[in-house]
Amino acid sequence: MNKITVFNNTELLAKAAAEYFIKLSSEAIQLNGKFTVALSGGTTPGAMYNLLATDFYCSQVDWKNCYFFWGDERCVPLNDKDNNSFNARNILLDKVPVPKKNVFVIPVDESPKNAAIYYEATLKIFFKSDKPVFDLILLGMGSNGHTASLFPHTSILNETKALVKKVYVEEVKMNRVSFTAPLINNAKHILFLVAGKDKETMLKKVLEGEFKPEEYPAQLIKNAEWFLNV
Repeated sequence: MNKITVFNNTELLAKAAAEYFIKLSSEAIQLNGKFTVALSGGTTPGAMYNLLATDFYCSQVDWKNCYFFWGDERCVPLNDKDNNSFNARNILLDKVPVPKKNVFVIPVDESPKNAAIYYEATLKIFFKSDKPVFDLILLGMGSNGHTASLFPHTSILNETKALVKKVYVEEVKMNRVSFTAPLINNAKHILFLVAGKDKETMLKKVLEGEFKPEEYPAQLIKNAEWFLNV
């Protein structure tokens, strides 16, 4: 069952997301000694990352016990402005006391296929399981209904076994590496951060419309929290 919270502006959304991150990290570390999170790209989570890097929020996180991964990545160089991990490191991770060994970027300096294979192996080794369970996976949603790099009418939408796959997205003419829906749905908490009037129509289809995941891939994700400003 999805839980939906609507905010009056993006500032309030980012603040709530930062507080949600802090709350879950504290609970997970208290329970299991670590907090595992998969970050997403985009401007909406970026606002949350900016807040977490400020003294007020930073001081509330036990960074040495937080472990960071990415739900998807564009196959561009690691220092490219379009690289999700590059942006998250610039905005957040390089500004807080998280150990470098706790940050696991998708190795897009490899071929897309090898990057996916390597990252899946990394997850299985880290979690000591063939079915990793993240404490939190952050997601966005595009105006075309995609989330992570699960784009409409791509083969990755039908994946049931692999955790991580390479996918070529024709509409943006780019290879990407992405978590698959089964891996995302295995997380303890999934948080969508969605802002922008251009997403209002698609959001209604995803949350209220007929189940058509080939058209609206975000429908593949179950039991998520949605923080919205549309």
